[in-house]
Amino acid sequence: MNVAVNFPLPFVSLCSPDRDAARQRNFDWARGFGLVANEVDERRYRSWDIADLAARWLPQASGAELDLAVDAIVVGTLIDEQFDGARDLLPAQVRADCETLLAILQVEGRPPPPVGVLAAALADVWTRTCRGASLEWRRRAARHWRWFLEAFPEEARWRQGSVKLTRDSFLALRRKSGLVYMMMDLTEKANGFETTERARQVPGVQRLLDLTADLIDTMNDVCSVEKERARGDVHNLVLVLHAEQGGSREGALVEAHDSMRRWCEEFIQIAAGLPEACARQQLSRAETDNLLRLVQGLEENIGGHPDWYRTTRRYEGVIPRGEPSYSSNLMRPVVRPSAMSS
Repeated sequence: MNVAVNFPLPFVSLCSPDRDAARQRNFDWARGFGLVANEVDERRYRSWDIADLAARWLPQASGAELDLAVDAIVVGTLIDEQFDGARDLLPAQVRADCETLLAILQVEGRPPPPVGVLAAALADVWTRTCRGASLEWRRRAARHWRWFLEAFPEEARWRQGSVKLTRDSFLALRRKSGLVYMMMDLTEKANGFETTERARQVPGVQRLLDLTADLIDTMNDVCSVEKERARGDVHNLVLVLHAEQGGSREGALVEAHDSMRRWCEEFIQIAAGLPEACARQQLSRAETDNLLRLVQGLEENIGGHPDWYRTTRRYEGVIPRGEPSYSSNLMRPVVRPSAMSS
């Protein structure tokens, strides 16, 4: 068992009862879009069990709301696989591919026709994400997807450069590349509420969002460190701490866990004072209630996360450096299969 999942989080772990049905619905959706095109892809895809991750992230969600979350996280995961750092892709190539995906994220206008199955899947997820949402919320959601996509060319440049990543510079980039902000948007979408920009300006709120991202991303980095080290990828907090501080990798793991402990304590302290902070900022009752619902959602997001690591096989085994993590190139046009042989 990976040491990350043994971290004693102070938040309860819950799971949506619709998880198993959502898992099958998602696989059917993915196969229909051509995201799973062969048996190798299917084994890899099923081993991740993103439905379990989403069901623990959103334990109150079910049906279409949970389906959207699973599909969105799957799309983000597959994008990450396409730009896997171990493949040494040129920044210009990564940028060009990301531009085709960025074009999908239109807030008010009509996007161009998607090119490739991954772009088509993102377009479907984005359409469903925007449905019924306010313009303010759609703009925020688009910004967070853009953060994620724009981080890939930046990571590619850092891999080719001689500048060493520091803890602070890495965390700043990781908050964008980790997909967590998009997933926090899904917390609102799946539970049927929105927070306003005014509410998010309440002192402490932005720090709560950053703490959530840092906790989730660091758990991921601890669980994936051996896989990424073998692949030659440097974008991992444990590896960054090891290079920055020297010493052993075990010492860097201890520092990562100590950081998560401090972040949890800080989160609890800020959250406890949030109702009073909302009153000082003269938020309306609805704004305050929705903001507190978001904080409750963040606690559920964090609390359920380690249980996914106990069962997922996403970080098992080592894929040789230079080989793609996912066999299919989803950035190129692919004919959608009507059925896949078993």
